[in-house]
Order: sequence, then C-alpha cells, then structure tokens
Amino acid sequence: MLKKGNKLTIKYYNGSTYTNYSNELLDFGRDTVSLTLANTDFLYVGYFKSISDLYAELSTANTTDTTFSVEYYNGTTWADVSGLFDESNSFQRSGFISWNRNLSDEQKTTIDGDELFWYRLQPALTHSASVLDGLNIVFADDQDLKKEFFEISQYIPTGANSHILTHLAVRDEIIQDIRRDGRFVLDNNTGYVEDIDAYDLLNIDQINQAATYLALSKIFFNIADNGDATDVYIYKRDQYMAKFKNAMQLFFLSIDTDNDGQLDQEERAKSYTPTLARRWAT
Repeated sequence: MLKKGNKLTIKYYNGSTYTNYSNELLDFGRDTVSLTLANTDFLYVGYFKSISDLYAELSTANTTDTTFSVEYYNGTTWADVSGLFDESNSFQRSGFISWNRNLSDEQKTTIDGDELFWYRLQPALTHSASVLDGLNIVFADDQDLKKEFFEISQYIPTGANSHILTHLAVRDEIIQDIRRDGRFVLDNNTGYVEDIDAYDLLNIDQINQAATYLALSKIFFNIADNGDATDVYIYKRDQYMAKFKNAMQLFFLSIDTDNDGQLDQEERAKSYTPTLARRWAT
C-alpha cells in the first residue's frame, strides 16, 4: 500500500510546461520516470510543511558530471538552501539529497496551482537521459549496509538494482513501531492528532544506524535456507536484530510534534524509550 502521508508533490518544468510525477515517484518499486533535465529546467518538490531530506533511486543514472542547485522560496524570491549535501551527485547515482532545516524565512508559494513549501532542483549542465525509480525518503541505503557488511550487494534480489524495497519496508516498520509507542503529531489547522509519518522525523541521522541493522536482519532472513538455528543466515539475522533493538534505545528522537516542519527547541530534547518486541519463528 502506498503511504499517502509521505507523498511529495513532484513536478518537472521544461520552461513552458509542468509535468506531474508525484504518483510515479512516491514509491520505489512500482513506476519509473524517464527524465532528461536541461540546465534551464527545474524539478520542483513540494510538501505541506518544510522538509530537508530526499532520497533518489535511479536505475539509469545521469552520466553528465555536473552539480545540482537546490533553492527554496523565502517569501520574495528563490534562494539557495544552506548546507546542501547531494550524495546523488546530480542523479549520477542513487543517494540522499539533504540541506539544513530551519530556514527561518521559508514561505509557501504556488507552483502550477499547488500552494506548498517548494524546493527546486536545477543542474548546472544538461543531464543525459536517466530513469528515476523513486524520489521520497528512506532512513538508510545500500552504502550504509556496505559499511556493516561489504558483500551485501551479492544478495540483491533477482531483477533488482539495489535493496531499496527492503529499505522501504524498514522505514515503514520503524514508523509503525514509533506509532505503537504512542507518539503522534498535532495538526495545527484542525487541532486533531495525526499519525506520525516518515517526514515527521526531523533528523533521520538519529535513526540511520537502527535502520541499517534492521535492513540487514531482513535480508539475511530472506536468504536463509532452512530457518533454524544451524543456518548461518539465521544467526546473522539474529545478531543484526539484536543490534537493531539496541540502536533503537535512543536517548532522544526529534519528532515534529507540532507538525510545522521546524526543529523547535522542545523537539530537540524529546526523550524516547521505545517498546520493541519481536518474536521470530524458528
């Protein structure tokens, strides 16, 4: 099922026409988007509140060695975000695109009829033809897995280019765990409490290590031969599950409890003691 709470509005603008790719790029395993970004084009990413992280998954990478600019609207004009770090190297590979949160003058603006907080990406040089499998958020990627188990690429499922669907499953499982622990956000417009979604975690670095361990545990479980304690993969699964549980014992977790997209002082210091209980069949 598609996670609507994580849905970004994504529009490609070629100088005269907008093309909406929001549905195609929401999930990492359903659709693809073939894209050639000229240096005069923009890729707009919008959300109802400010964000500071994206993850781009590519099955065909851009081969032009260039860089992205990422801009936000400050109420008067478009300005460069601060602290930009583009692991994707302008879509030359899959990776995170991140910038500093709490841009103090950030404002909504209307793009192609949608009033949102918008960010626009533009390459310095025209891209080659590339294929995007998704543009959304996960908490870890294959590079994180390699830091723990370098040979993990050997276990990519047949027909896949990466473990992206495992990372997607991990993201959703961690969010469900946090919901079960009673965490929520308050909708400032309605006054109602809402379920936490992935973009309500204000600092995904806090959850990255746990997400890495849970992904490895899932991968080794899926490739296990007989599922009992003599299986080396079951042993590895159990080891990484134990590491995951330990990594989730966070001193604090920054959650956007007031749903404004800003990391407020009281959200920096929210203590977090999760309840994690999983029972595995043997």
